[in-house]
Amino acid sequence: LALDNSDPFAATIRIEAFLDDLTNWYIRRSRRRFWKSEHDSDKNTAYATLYHVLVKFARLLAPFVPFVSEIIYQNLVASVNQDALGSVHHTTWPEADPDTIDQGLLTQMSLARQVASVGLSARNTAGLKVRQPLSRALAYAGRKQSLDEEFVSIVIDELNVKAFQFVSDPAELVDYRILPNNKLLGPRFGAEFPKLRLALEAEDAGVIAANVQAGNPVTLELNAEKVDLAPEELLVQTEPAEGLAVAADKQVTVAIDSLITPELRGEGLAREVVRRVQAMRKEADFDIADRITTWYQADEDLVEVLSDWSEYIQSETLTTELVQGDPPPDAHTRNHSIDDQELLLGIKQNL
Repeated sequence: LALDNSDPFAATIRIEAFLDDLTNWYIRRSRRRFWKSEHDSDKNTAYATLYHVLVKFARLLAPFVPFVSEIIYQNLVASVNQDALGSVHHTTWPEADPDTIDQGLLTQMSLARQVASVGLSARNTAGLKVRQPLSRALAYAGRKQSLDEEFVSIVIDELNVKAFQFVSDPAELVDYRILPNNKLLGPRFGAEFPKLRLALEAEDAGVIAANVQAGNPVTLELNAEKVDLAPEELLVQTEPAEGLAVAADKQVTVAIDSLITPELRGEGLAREVVRRVQAMRKEADFDIADRITTWYQADEDLVEVLSDWSEYIQSETLTTELVQGDPPPDAHTRNHSIDDQELLLGIKQNL
């Protein structure tokens, strides 16, 4: 429609949003499906879906980036299908099929992504690294409070928490304080302004906050008369409930339990070790499928973590042997500091 109206800029904005969804959500979320060693139906489906989308996307991009889209088409289609048209510019423009749209799926995924995004914001504000596992996340989303199990699993994975649930009252997550906007309400009510402030204090702060966040007016009784206050005439201040890190956006409030137990800390350290080994694999120019042997020397706490989480570390880094001791001279080595603890890692390809 945008191209029909000679507005290519509007079209590219929508294409950019789709590309972000494809790369930063579908492909990122499907990495384990792509990389796992067994060629089962789930892996085949992941590749087939990505292939289908990329071919259609190349046709969609053809008027905008003719040479790049042609290279994509030649690599994905012309090189593997002798009956294919010779160029992406000979193909027809892809058209959407409304009958294939699953609105329920889109609604669930949209809510899951919003909860994950707000939850990550809460973690970031509280200085809680995403690699540090936490016990639980709680969310309030008004009437939209429903996610099927598969989407709950996505939220749990994105936020790196052990459990997730919705709450029926946002007051379980935050304490609200409602203040009048002095600049707007002072001139409006004049000498009655102190009474208005007292009337606000007597109301349920959570109910008022919900109305303000929804963009609805708030009705108060002042001198036995009803007065309506616009959302911009009120200021909503929030304070996270004790032990929670909280963020909110568009009627969705998410709280992360910020208590880090010794067990959670150990798991977080193990994830950090995995990250360091993966970075070393890349430095050493190992192939993504190469099996390796990993040696380590560490301070006492890290030695315990590497022992307790050895199976996880080996699985994530394709390590067949995790050895405590000096790495051999021909191993790729690095010194690391994790939470003020020293760690020497050495990795070597298995022959």
